Amino acid sequence: MADEGRQLFCRVITPEEVIFDGEVDRVIARIADGEIGVLVDHAPTISTVEIADVRILQDDETLVYATSDGFFKVSENLVQILVEEAIPADEIDVSEAENRVEEAENDLSGLAEGDEEDVERARNEIERRRRVGENFVRVARRYGEG
Repeated sequence: MADEGRQLFCRVITPEEVIFDGEVDRVIARIADGEIGVLVDHAPTISTVEIADVRILQDDETLVYATSDGFFKVSENLVQILVEEAIPADEIDVSEAENRVEEAENDLSGLAEGDEEDVERARNEIERRRRVGENFVRVARRYGEG
């Protein structure tokens, strides 16, 4: 872990549970400004985290999580990533993720006419679901064991 007694900690949190909470060497995530790598004593940062993967380096191991969008904060050697969904790459069911993408595409094609604002809001949420599903498929195929 970190040298000279300084330590970096990371928490990945969803509304349902804490997915990861521990001491780490480095955290890599995609935030609004691009990819960020966080080491001990990183400058305080607050941003949105993009639909992508979060890589946590701990000793000689790299843990990879597929995440939805959310919030990213670094303060006092603590990285906090708050997202709706975070799944370890090796636990993603690719066929389930592909089904999520297909369902979102079907929902998009079947989107009814109506109040323009309501339709746009529904379209944005369906697009977000599709992007999260596509991300889960991509992360599983790139980093998963199966």
